[in-house]
Amino acid sequence: MTTLKYILRDTWRLIVHHWVLGLLTLITAGVMLWILGVTTLFSLNLENLLTRLESELVVQAYLVKDNTINIDSISERIQSLEYVYRMRAWSPSDSLAKLQEKMGSQSRALDMIGDNPIPWNFEIHVNSARDVEPLVKALQAMPEVEDVVYAGMVVRRISALSRISSRVAFVMFMLSVIITALVVYNTIHISLYSRREEIGIMYLVGATRSYIATPFVLEGTLLALLGAIIAAGGIVAAYFPGIAFIQSNLPFLHSSLITEQGIIWRFCALLAGFGATLGWVCSYLVVARFINAITKPE
Repeated sequence: MTTLKYILRDTWRLIVHHWVLGLLTLITAGVMLWILGVTTLFSLNLENLLTRLESELVVQAYLVKDNTINIDSISERIQSLEYVYRMRAWSPSDSLAKLQEKMGSQSRALDMIGDNPIPWNFEIHVNSARDVEPLVKALQAMPEVEDVVYAGMVVRRISALSRISSRVAFVMFMLSVIITALVVYNTIHISLYSRREEIGIMYLVGATRSYIATPFVLEGTLLALLGAIIAAGGIVAAYFPGIAFIQSNLPFLHSSLITEQGIIWRFCALLAGFGATLGWVCSYLVVARFINAITKPE
């Protein structure tokens, strides 16, 4: 308990006596972690939007007009394809009723056609845009399928956009983490460099390596944690008003954005934990470097 008391006392003394450098570390950590948080949330929302677009991609398979074909058998074969996420079968009468509903008052023009020309068809959804092309090829290879309708160009563009966005999001996240770690490390390095004489004096009077390092590590961890909490507060203050603005101006994006408060609060908690861990690692590495330099024989 006595050792812990002295360690906490030294930690508080470091914070108070060197408050300017501590404030610099706090501000730097807060800004960088806020940028990291905003970048991560942007990537998650973009990924969520593309996932929603992919889930709404529809492939329409029209069967040949033949009363002898077994609809249930064909349905089971299509459903068994690995690319199919969900599927719905439309009978000719149901398809005609759906078309009449879409046409509204102009549906009377369909009465001039005579017999219902729409065959049995299947509305097929896929998990990913990358699954559309293989699914279309598999459907076209079936002799019972007369025609396959899908937005080919849209599918290819969404698939390419999905691949690019995933890579860009990963690169942005890794760059944000690396830059944040380097900035926090260098800031703590500058802060501790100005106190190198204190570390040397403590070692000369017989303090152990762990006793010397612990106050500095606790200080760096605490400052990075406070910076992360400030960053989390800034994210919450900016994110929800920003989401409300987007939803009021672009309502079609409502279901594609992360709006649950529980998810955002858990994300902020993870950000705070990451900040504390980052501060601990950076402080430990810097202090260990100084201690090794001091204790290294001439």
